[in-house]
Amino acid sequence: MTQCYTQIVEGCRRGDRKSQRALYDAFAPMAMGVCMRFAGSRAEAEDMLQDSFVRVFERIGGLKDPERLGGWVHRVVVNVCLRQASRQSRQPDPAADYDEPWAPPADPFALQEVVDALQHISPRQRAVFNLVEVEGCSLDEAAAAMHSTNANMRVSLSRAKSNLRRILTEKKT
Repeated sequence: MTQCYTQIVEGCRRGDRKSQRALYDAFAPMAMGVCMRFAGSRAEAEDMLQDSFVRVFERIGGLKDPERLGGWVHRVVVNVCLRQASRQSRQPDPAADYDEPWAPPADPFALQEVVDALQHISPRQRAVFNLVEVEGCSLDEAAAAMHSTNANMRVSLSRAKSNLRRILTEKKT
């Protein structure tokens, strides 16, 4: 697959449409999954996806190692989603409950419910939740990525979990 990625990257650097299509086809499903977790709606996720691939094609000349294409594309998508989320950031809900820990649903089929619930919390909370709980970043890494403080990340994560818990509980009743 490395040889294939090398050819795709070289083709994209030349502006070859077939190479660009091959790159898009290879990474669009993963990228759309990331965008759906950050977006407030499918339309917003599609806009993020489009912006992400525009960015990928603009910046592919800076990719040093074609073997790392997948990770690089993922990072570009996350950065585009974070930038979009920071533009749309709203004030967090002051009535949020901070004490209860969030736990992922035990039922694997409930994952779609969590993704749907993510679309009902603020963009900032959604971004922090995705970075820490889904992408596996530490609070320090999330704070650096979002140009914020560790304390702000803790509060946003706590509020995100609380709001998700409330939304998911309301759906069950």
